[in-house]
Amino acid sequence: MNQRVLEARFRVDLQSGGRSFRLDAELAMSGGVLALYGPSGSGKSTVLRALAGLLRPSSGQISIGQRAVYDSDGRVWQPAHRRSSGYVPQQRSLLPFLDVWGNVVFGLERHKRRRGNPEVVELLEELGIAGLAGARPQSLSGGEAQKVALARALAVSPGLLLLDEPFSSVDHASRARLLATVSATLKTRSLPALLVTHDPEEVRAVADEVVLIEGGRTRAHGPVSELLGPTP
Repeated sequence: MNQRVLEARFRVDLQSGGRSFRLDAELAMSGGVLALYGPSGSGKSTVLRALAGLLRPSSGQISIGQRAVYDSDGRVWQPAHRRSSGYVPQQRSLLPFLDVWGNVVFGLERHKRRRGNPEVVELLEELGIAGLAGARPQSLSGGEAQKVALARALAVSPGLLLLDEPFSSVDHASRARLLATVSATLKTRSLPALLVTHDPEEVRAVADEVVLIEGGRTRAHGPVSELLGPTP
């Protein structure tokens, strides 16, 4: 029986501008790619931020790689850098004062940040951005910037990759190439991933299973073909 890569059940209560939003999330995965799918405003990104350690739930439990990273009853809270996960946000999140190499190695131990580190060189070559190592973020296209963000998340050797609509800020042609790159990289590394998206095309291209989320609640979990139907 496969061990759980992720097991989570938690609640988040948000207040903003006099409005409140309650999220009740329940999800689990043992491997492959799980898509968190639903309309904008349903709470998908909030789920991912809670899993990544960027937002603290109101109550519940989260375990990543068989290790509890949040438990409201046991008063367990592991910050983002102590979770065995990599996080790729929606928008460009690169540090403008560092070049591509500096951004990719930012989360590594100091001795691993050296120029020419063969593991980092191999990673950049795998993603097709080795020639951009000295470039500044401001000079990159949307697709290139997202590949750098992906490389930064992969550089720390995560046990789980969290992808928050990583294709939404790139044009259609770049999105197709980025989808192919991400899919190939996950398969090559046998790396489990959770993908947030509202695009059924992205779900069918990358995911093995899907969780449907609507109105702050996870409604269903199953194979992509069963919940979204066959590819048109």
